[in-house]
Amino acid sequence: MQTSERQKEIIQAAFDLISEQGIQELTIKKIAQAVGVTEPAIYRHFTSKIDILSSVIDEMIAQRDATFLRVRTGSGTARDMIRSFFTVQASLFETRPSLAIMLYPENLFRNNSELLRRATAMMDETLARFRELLQAGIADGSLKPGFDCEASALMLVGGFRLLVSSWRLDARSGGLEVATRRFLNGVFQMISQ
Repeated sequence: MQTSERQKEIIQAAFDLISEQGIQELTIKKIAQAVGVTEPAIYRHFTSKIDILSSVIDEMIAQRDATFLRVRTGSGTARDMIRSFFTVQASLFETRPSLAIMLYPENLFRNNSELLRRATAMMDETLARFRELLQAGIADGSLKPGFDCEASALMLVGGFRLLVSSWRLDARSGGLEVATRRFLNGVFQMISQ
């Protein structure tokens, strides 16, 4: 489905409102106010709040996929691709902090079984992609053989989630990109050749 400019505005407003106030405070009225339209105007683009939240998940998946595509088309080892993925994500979150909600979809969608299923599938697919990249790193020689790719994928993704949470809670902690580089350097010291 082609997303109109107004639909993009509505989705971004939903991201912003969820990020600032939590999903429990997300209402069609607040979305309409944030976009500067009437509530009926929202319904011309989305059938319900669930439809908007489904589009939020679509945007999360699109952002993740765009980052994976960007790092895969670059040259380098699997280790370079992993580093690039997290660096690009950190830059994206610094530019658009509301997108950091992408890291916690299970909290956002737990009250709707279909949205929760999609969020869980998104997280599972992300971990699978990192397991594949870690295995590719062993194969290309940029990562040492014998480490547990499952545990390492969890360590990378979980560690990044915690890093972003800490950054969001304490803006004085410095730039997320700098912290991400430091985090990745520590992880790669353990698993690199």
